[in-house]
Amino acid sequence: MAEAPTRWAQVGALAAAGIAAAVQFGKVAPSLLAIGQGFGVGLTGAAGLISVFALVAAAIGLPAGLLAARAGVRRVLLGALWVLGAAGLSASLAPGIGTLYALRALEGAAFLAIVVSAPTLVAACAAGRDRPLAMTLWSAVLPAGIALGLLAAPLVEVFGWRIAWAVAALLPWGAALLVAATLPAAMAGLPAPASGGLGSRLAALWRARLPVFVALAFACYSVIYYGIANFLPTRLIEGFGLPLSLAGIAGAVAALVNVAGNLSAGWLMRRGRRPAVLVMAAGSAMALLSAGAFALPASLPLTLATALVASGIGGAVPASLFVLAPRAVPDSSLTSPALGLLAQCNNVGAVLSPLVVAAAARIDWSLAALPLLAAGGALLLFARPLRRVQ
Repeated sequence: MAEAPTRWAQVGALAAAGIAAAVQFGKVAPSLLAIGQGFGVGLTGAAGLISVFALVAAAIGLPAGLLAARAGVRRVLLGALWVLGAAGLSASLAPGIGTLYALRALEGAAFLAIVVSAPTLVAACAAGRDRPLAMTLWSAVLPAGIALGLLAAPLVEVFGWRIAWAVAALLPWGAALLVAATLPAAMAGLPAPASGGLGSRLAALWRARLPVFVALAFACYSVIYYGIANFLPTRLIEGFGLPLSLAGIAGAVAALVNVAGNLSAGWLMRRGRRPAVLVMAAGSAMALLSAGAFALPASLPLTLATALVASGIGGAVPASLFVLAPRAVPDSSLTSPALGLLAQCNNVGAVLSPLVVAAAARIDWSLAALPLLAAGGALLLFARPLRRVQ
């Protein structure tokens, strides 16, 4: 029996949902200084808004993947998009920093549900021969959305962060309408649920080992990537006196070249390059270059060029790991839990990165290179066993 063709329109709708979700992450970086000054919490207090967004996912990513597979990933995706838009709109009206933190946590929970359910549906919509390409395209979704969020810097500068956040909150609602119209309700059962309870599926995932290494490698990548994505604008403002609008555009360009790295990795894998080898090579180069962006002698062109190259080369890492994740599981019913674990570890990195980089930068920007180098070393360690994945 011939395999069903890839449903690219549905893959595109899922990509739109991922971009709309990722904008809610990227919108914070251009607003850090304004929020810190407006609420009197400084850069470190405002940077916590990046961490709290990811904190929920860092705590419950794997259980969320298990529950999404049971509840129906299409239903979870649509509900999360509506909640994300409502939480984002409420955050734009937050009267105090405590309320803002609480709403960012709610946004983080909705974001988690999206990044667990949407790629599971992408894998289900793609034919076997197209699945690596479809997963590579999904890996480009998050940096693309972050880039759009960073491009809100001119809007923040002219109208303030509240208006920028209110506009961003409309995107998940639009994506929800697109997904509902494109993906039929019959897809709620894709992929087929696994037999057994949550405990048995968790045990099966742990026994497989390789999905765990994929997720841990992603955590290390996240520490490096978010160190660049979140702090490059602030580094350019404080270190070189760039205006907010130009610094935000520079951060957006760094995210966009990461997308180019994602797509380039997909091209390389289609030409026979092994994804695990790409993870190791690109991860090492990204760690060294991103550390250089903070540690090299103060020079605006050198800092900017190093950060851009690091982000571009590093784009091969998530593209390769998203291709490896479905291949590393012993049964397709474990794809959603494996992606939940990946999301959990991704967000562990997203939580740690702003805290350690901000703490180091508060002493001296050159010290921010140390956690990035440490993450690069750990990435190599976790990626080595992935060479066994076919």
